Amino acid sequence: MRFLAINGSARGKKGVTQRMLDAFCGGLINGGAEVETIQVKGLDIAPCRACLHCMHKEPGRCIQRDDMDAVYEQLKAVDALVLGAPVYIDNMSAQLKALLDRCTCAIRPDIEVDDLGRVRHPMTWYLPGDFYLISTCGFPEPVNFEPLIATFRANARNFDCQAKAEMCIPGSIGLQIDPALLEPHLELLAQAGRQAATGDINPALLAAINRPPLSVDQYRELARKYAEIARKKQAK
Repeated sequence: MRFLAINGSARGKKGVTQRMLDAFCGGLINGGAEVETIQVKGLDIAPCRACLHCMHKEPGRCIQRDDMDAVYEQLKAVDALVLGAPVYIDNMSAQLKALLDRCTCAIRPDIEVDDLGRVRHPMTWYLPGDFYLISTCGFPEPVNFEPLIATFRANARNFDCQAKAEMCIPGSIGLQIDPALLEPHLELLAQAGRQAATGDINPALLAAINRPPLSVDQYRELARKYAEIARKKQAK
């Protein structure tokens, strides 16, 4: 299996998202999978213009020339896509959203009805068949992931792919103050990667990954320290 892991965090390699991706991808490699990675931070990816050139003029080809050209080639060469998508204002980052929007060029203008009875566009070329979501959010409650998960599943459906697993760990503000709290979940993510390399991730393992690593009270205490650090920086 060949996987492409995309870190959609605007913070790049500095944040909790990268630690989660590193653990999962390490497990993939240990399980025998091939893994490529992309850091969206620093890439030149313009928003989709909705010009429909890719449907009406050159099927499957975006009219814009930027770093998406290389991303398209990577997407076409792998079997599975891992989206590192921290929650930004109840959804994914603008950088990652632009990347996925630009994949509109994979869609044909024709209309058909899918196996769920929903109207869809068929594909000119296919994205990786399996989608995985890895996410964190600033607040401690898992409910904060619901809008992002809905978007993730809709994107998979729109591109005729399968949403295989969502691995979402809340409380990143607290986890940045006390990074050790994330360590047990990183081991679980590594286990999930090893399983995903050759098959499906065990549902019990997914449930363990998605269990918050700290209580609301723990989070509030760590968030207080976070706010103190921020105030000291403001005072300089």
